[in-house]
Amino acid sequence: MVKLLEQTPVIIVMGVALYVLWKDKIETKKEMQEERQNYIQQTTDLTIKHSEELKQLNTYIRERDLETLEALEQVTSAVVSIKLMLENKLRLLD
Repeated sequence: MVKLLEQTPVIIVMGVALYVLWKDKIETKKEMQEERQNYIQQTTDLTIKHSEELKQLNTYIRERDLETLEALEQVTSAVVSIKLMLENKLRLLD
């Protein structure tokens, strides 16, 4: 019985140490979960922001493509007009 009483302080200290470690583990786990949630939220926010930027970029590119197509159509019609005028001049020379 005396040996058991001699070991009681050691057992109590080990129990307290285990409790402190367990408590620290729970706090660490909560912190990690909060960090994950923050990371997920940041990732979601960035994804939404990038999606919006891509939509704006796509709109800009489409507008530029339409402008380019209109310019090409104008150039094509001008070239056709010049070609017809040259053909008419060549006919007159013959």
